[in-house]
Amino acid sequence: MSIEVKENKIIFKRTFKAPINDVFDAYTNPSLFEQWFHPQGAKTKVYRFNTEEGGEAFFAIETSEQTSYTLTEYRKVDRPKYLEYFDYFATPEGKKDTRLPGMHISINFNSDNKQMTTITSTSVFPTKEAAQQAVGMGIEAGMNSTLDQLEVLLNE
Repeated sequence: MSIEVKENKIIFKRTFKAPINDVFDAYTNPSLFEQWFHPQGAKTKVYRFNTEEGGEAFFAIETSEQTSYTLTEYRKVDRPKYLEYFDYFATPEGKKDTRLPGMHISINFNSDNKQMTTITSTSVFPTKEAAQQAVGMGIEAGMNSTLDQLEVLLNE
């Protein structure tokens, strides 16, 4: 996986040996999403999951140390090439936690052939400092571990 930090943006890029529809499904099917969208050793619990434009998802990532909640608001869904959404920290009740900034995420899915898919995920933070804070909190290691989980799922 490659990572690039540009001002208030963090850009991840990774290629998977899997068809584009399978990779897209892993992001948009709740039962698949629960299997991989967490660092190794953690687990994801989906409470709501509507990945249509205007839809939202609410889920928890549970580790041995803590449980974090996320509220996702989907803006654009262009199967199987593009997802755009806003991610927010959330309360256990599924409400936005306004004490922390959200981020705007766009994911491009590209396939040069039927068996290889590259995702490019761009996370836009409110400020350059917020992006640097995410880097300092270990977002790169967390995303690497999470995308490793996706790779395992896609290779099953």
